[in-house]
Amino acid sequence: MTDFDHKITTFGIRNRILVFALIVTLTPSLGLGWLFYAQTKKLLQGKAELELHSTINQAQSEAKLWFKESAYNMRVFSNSFVISENLEHVIHAKQSDEKNAAEQLTTASKVIAEYLVLVQSQFQEYQRLQVLDNIGFPVAQSHETTAGITLPDNWQEQLQQNKMIIGETDSGDLSTEPTFLIATPIFSHEQGFLGLLATEFSIKWLDSVINSIALSESTHLSLLNKDGSFLISGKMIQKPEPMMSPDRNRFKKLYDTPMELSTYMNANGTKVVGLFTPLPHLPWGIVMEKNYTQVFAEVLALKNITLSILAILLSVVGIAAFILSYSILSPLKKLINGAIQVADGDLNVKLPVQNRDELGFTISVFNDMVVRLRKNHDELEKLSTVDALTGLSNRKRLMEMFALHIKRYARHQTPFTILMADLDHFKQVNDCYGHLAGDAVLISIGKLFSEMLRSIDTAGRYGGEEFLIILDDIKEQEALQTAERIRQAVEQNEVTADGKTIKVTVSIGVATINNDIDMQDGRLIGKADKALYEAKRNGRNRAVLSTSTKTKEKMKKHRDEHGSPKQSD
Repeated sequence: MTDFDHKITTFGIRNRILVFALIVTLTPSLGLGWLFYAQTKKLLQGKAELELHSTINQAQSEAKLWFKESAYNMRVFSNSFVISENLEHVIHAKQSDEKNAAEQLTTASKVIAEYLVLVQSQFQEYQRLQVLDNIGFPVAQSHETTAGITLPDNWQEQLQQNKMIIGETDSGDLSTEPTFLIATPIFSHEQGFLGLLATEFSIKWLDSVINSIALSESTHLSLLNKDGSFLISGKMIQKPEPMMSPDRNRFKKLYDTPMELSTYMNANGTKVVGLFTPLPHLPWGIVMEKNYTQVFAEVLALKNITLSILAILLSVVGIAAFILSYSILSPLKKLINGAIQVADGDLNVKLPVQNRDELGFTISVFNDMVVRLRKNHDELEKLSTVDALTGLSNRKRLMEMFALHIKRYARHQTPFTILMADLDHFKQVNDCYGHLAGDAVLISIGKLFSEMLRSIDTAGRYGGEEFLIILDDIKEQEALQTAERIRQAVEQNEVTADGKTIKVTVSIGVATINNDIDMQDGRLIGKADKALYEAKRNGRNRAVLSTSTKTKEKMKKHRDEHGSPKQSD
């Protein structure tokens, strides 16, 4: 290590960070600006919400009053002597077997119809009037040419709970105004409940109620159906077609959050703040809307000013930050890239040292670290792949080389053979001569294998006194001959330990890859292991080829020609 660490300049990274921190202190002012903006917006929103609440409550009260008056009038008409007396006659005629019952029924129904026509002529908000008996069957109506009024399915339940029936009617004609019905019970002192007086109200009569409320220029009221369609629209927007509201889902959601201020796009695509409240007794609701831009005009102007100041300050701070960060990040980027190369296994990295600051010192330390890593890596690589005792490949390295040979065979059909070799009666060596002598034998065998095998072959210690040899690019008979030479060399090898000469023999199982089945996990090694087991079973000190019977016959002929190997005791 040089004396570079003593030459770090005064204006280093620490001082650069301090300078940048001074610039960053400007940001609290921006935070205060945004806080003021948020508080102003909240204040204006509360003001708008208060105004909308007040107006919508007034509209709701007016609608309640109108509905209450309409319901009262219906109760008055339903208690009319003309209706109750003639309805009694109708019910009696239906239940009577007298000859003139039909005439009585017709006469009573006609009287009721004439009375209904008279009432409708005086109250134009009634679209039509109808009297029904106690089971909901029509008796008479003001317009004989039109269909009867359809009661809601739960009319009996409503009548029992509310003493009246309220429901929405649908003519199926989109060109007509929506209507709703009110039905009140008809009673007599003698027979009790006789039937119902029902009428249809046109929605246009609520229009006068809606428009009677004083609204500011940017505020309007609308009456919405439960499906989100407009029934009555104020002056701010035009009433769209019944099924053409562009934000119908938004209006439908208003039903789930009554009296809660919301911001959305209205049917004309204008951004508004809105408040919704349902009408009591009716399947509709009132929406009060106010133009968003006019509500938040002040805060929007403040927002534009704040954004302008923010843009200027961000530009200044950004330029300063870029200059400072470049002086810091440029060497850091080199250091990161160097670290990535080292992580990828490239230990020949050497970074240039350009700055005399903390980063320059860090880069110098990094270069020194890489040099040490390279030395340690070479040593570790050797330790991780070599068996410490025999100097051959360890089992991990053997399995890696075996996998590489399998892949090469799958790609190029390059044959290879493995030899599974096991020293015979090695336990007796350890028992008779000691473990140090046994280690000396293993060392000697490892040296013998290294001298006899080609550079393209791999030999390693598979475990204990068992060895695995991979013979590259070789066929069965050549591999068998190599195994035989190894067997003979081991048999002739002598090891001296504590003045005593030790000789051992070896049994070898030979297996050559022949097809794709042999590529399966552990199959080829299993074949070699079975061949080794056969060699042990047949007397040891021999090489056995794990092949077909024909190949075994060839091996027998080979032994006859070259002499049968000795068998160990």
